[in-house]
Amino acid sequence: MENISNIKVIAQKEFTDHLKSPVFLSFTATFTLVVLAYSYVLGTEVEYTLNVLGSPDLMRGFEGVAEVVGRFAPIIGIVLGFDAIVKEIKSSSMNVLLTHPVFRDNIILGKILGSSSCILLVLFFSINLATGVMLIASGIPVTMQQITRIEIFIFLTFFYALIFLAISIMISTISKRSNNSLLFNLIFWLVITVLFTNLIFTVSYAFSEDLHTANDQTQLLKNFLPDYHFTTTAVGIKNTDTGLTSEIGGIFDTHYTLGAWAGEFWPDMAYLFVLPFILLIGSVLAFLKKDITY
Repeated sequence: MENISNIKVIAQKEFTDHLKSPVFLSFTATFTLVVLAYSYVLGTEVEYTLNVLGSPDLMRGFEGVAEVVGRFAPIIGIVLGFDAIVKEIKSSSMNVLLTHPVFRDNIILGKILGSSSCILLVLFFSINLATGVMLIASGIPVTMQQITRIEIFIFLTFFYALIFLAISIMISTISKRSNNSLLFNLIFWLVITVLFTNLIFTVSYAFSEDLHTANDQTQLLKNFLPDYHFTTTAVGIKNTDTGLTSEIGGIFDTHYTLGAWAGEFWPDMAYLFVLPFILLIGSVLAFLKKDITY
């Protein structure tokens, strides 16, 4: 019970510190404004399909939102975790904290819990607010089924961002300075979410000189990337040759039940749910073995 109480206190302090951080607040405001602006534009497109084409599809608008969120949600984890440990060590506050009757695992678990709560708060607030903006712009009433799918998408995004939080905390534990930790995290994010796929395709095509072979090899390696599994669950599997998605177009495809969606994409969901915990365990072990006697 004492350990749980210590974790809770540290988590509350971490949560409060983040809400007071100018860096976190600035990024949260920017992220929310980007999502809102994009939602408004997509909402007007849905209104156009209703008035001109007579075939409104509100959930298709959220596919565009999913792409924006998929790009920037990892940065939330990075912003919250890049100096979680190294800043405490450099300021000597970690040594002061350890003079109290609290174990190392209480500290790291409390920090993880506090930062995770911030991620969930930001995603819940921004995406639901974006939903309201899209509904106002489109003028189309929302159904309970659509709301359920949007909330499921929020939790998928939460676990996706949690992957990068775990990585950022691990890098923060290893790094000597906050600046280095931030730089390494941003490079990792850029490579994993933007450059890796294009780089692999280019190298594969240069050696094979065959487009289909390059696509197949790229697809094989994409199975190890978090953003691929997140995008797959949200908008389906996109065929690089035809540009078409899989039969079920992700969580927003209301032509299929949620059970059919889960049955189709359960390996991707398992990846998103399991990998964060593996990485968080790794960050905990790295912290437990860290020499903090500076």
